[in-house]
Amino acid sequence: MYIINLDANASLPPSYAAQQALCESSKFIGNPSSPHSIGRNIRRILDNARMNLAKAIGGKEYDIFFTSGASEGNRWIVDALVGTNKFKVWYSNLEHPSLLKPLHCAVKEKYLIKVLNPQDAEIIFVTVSHSETGFIPNWNALIKLASPDAILISDISQTLGRLDTPPERIDILVCSAHKIGAFPGCGAVLLRNRAKKLKTPWLGGNQENGLRPGSEAVPLIHAFGIAASEIEIMRIKNKNLEPLRNYLEKKILTLWPLAKKVPQKGFRIPNTTAIALSGINGDVLRILLDSVGLCVGFGTSCSALNPEPSESLLSFNLTPGEVRATIRFSLCPDANLEIVKEVIKRLKSLDLK
Repeated sequence: MYIINLDANASLPPSYAAQQALCESSKFIGNPSSPHSIGRNIRRILDNARMNLAKAIGGKEYDIFFTSGASEGNRWIVDALVGTNKFKVWYSNLEHPSLLKPLHCAVKEKYLIKVLNPQDAEIIFVTVSHSETGFIPNWNALIKLASPDAILISDISQTLGRLDTPPERIDILVCSAHKIGAFPGCGAVLLRNRAKKLKTPWLGGNQENGLRPGSEAVPLIHAFGIAASEIEIMRIKNKNLEPLRNYLEKKILTLWPLAKKVPQKGFRIPNTTAIALSGINGDVLRILLDSVGLCVGFGTSCSALNPEPSESLLSFNLTPGEVRATIRFSLCPDANLEIVKEVIKRLKSLDLK
């Protein structure tokens, strides 16, 4: 029995072009911070990656700095806010734990002040897509509510390559390489508009214009840039997945009478459906799905083994038991009807009623 990857939101398989780029980069020598010709050659590789990513995100290359991933980028932002001012912040319950946890801590320690209404906030956090369900919050409505001086921040890891570029009004964007067919250990932050006034939180070397100390991971960044250069192809592939996703979802809800779609209403990214089951032990469900070769998502992609029920899933009015038995099916860009029919066949064999 072959394995079927239905957890694209956790990490996409590296694209052929990204794999080739990583192999090619094994020949690179030098440090991009060095002023001599070897260093300048490496620097050009970083500049090209930055340019490709800027086009993919919808920003300017000089506004981007590279990180080890979106989780580091989220932590950088919180530390920058704490080091700049005692801001009034508003954030949704849909944020990734790498953002929610430091935000909760900063509010608890009174470094930041949490407000109840976005229109009262100086800083607004809302992901462009919820990683556990694919739900898309209404950013246009939030922009209308926000103060003209507010700094707007969004983690776009799940939508880069699945949706069009986010509104330019959003001042900080965070993304991760392995979500678009590159490799783990690399990500980026885009800082523009009002966000330029934030203080750099981490002191050290002068890399990335002094924003992030430490020598850049040139091979990973090179592969990231190559993957970003193919972003329009990926967007088309992902948009074409919506009918397949809907077909799979309809079949699952028919197979499992105790199942329900999460959320019940609203827009979602085209490759993702989340299904919550009642009266099913989540740990047993994991084992059963794995036994028939189906790799699916449980909870946030980076914290699926967390013993606590997901805070963001609880916000969809699910019980803790339903949260633990919520499955995320996220299709890879090259998924097709044959694969989906095989998935349905294997789900039928589980006989969950």
